[in-house]
Amino acid sequence: MTSKAEETRTRVLDAAARLFAERGLEAVSIQDIRDASGVSNGSIFHHFGSKNGVALHVYLDERRAYWNHAIAALEAHEGDPIDALAAAVRATLAYQEANPKRHNFMIECASSTWTRAHAAPVQALNAEFTQRFLAWGAPHAMAGRLRPIDPQLVAALVFGPSQWLARSWLTGLTPEPPTHYADRLVELVTSALRPAP
Repeated sequence: MTSKAEETRTRVLDAAARLFAERGLEAVSIQDIRDASGVSNGSIFHHFGSKNGVALHVYLDERRAYWNHAIAALEAHEGDPIDALAAAVRATLAYQEANPKRHNFMIECASSTWTRAHAAPVQALNAEFTQRFLAWGAPHAMAGRLRPIDPQLVAALVFGPSQWLARSWLTGLTPEPPTHYADRLVELVTSALRPAP
């Protein structure tokens, strides 16, 4: 891809990310993206095919940023892997709290019907981070430092509750921000994954 094409894509994605975070997926049109990015409709359609194509790329970028933040916290922690999992839980809560509008857009997309039509790139991204998680966790499980549990269940335990807490906060169902629950959630998650004595 040429640098001009990359610049065009970046302008569109940056503008669309701001608009989607501010207004939500349904309230943003191609014209809005065109006006905010300064890129013609033809270029937008050439690079992304549709508004949903733009939204998919913004969604994947946000998921990548979120998972990178969480997995990097895990990988950066030296020592007890239980403490590393605690760091990952805290990182997810902090990310969601620091980026509420972006995270809300991610939640909106995940529950949207168009995401199902684009499942393959989402699954590929999930697989990338699952492999990264397994590369980190497998040696610990084999050495008995982590309870050997199916990776999907580990992901559900480590990342699921924080996403639920963020969603509850973002929708106004709970007044406390996600990090309010950090200590208790860390205790619950790590106790489930700590190897039996």
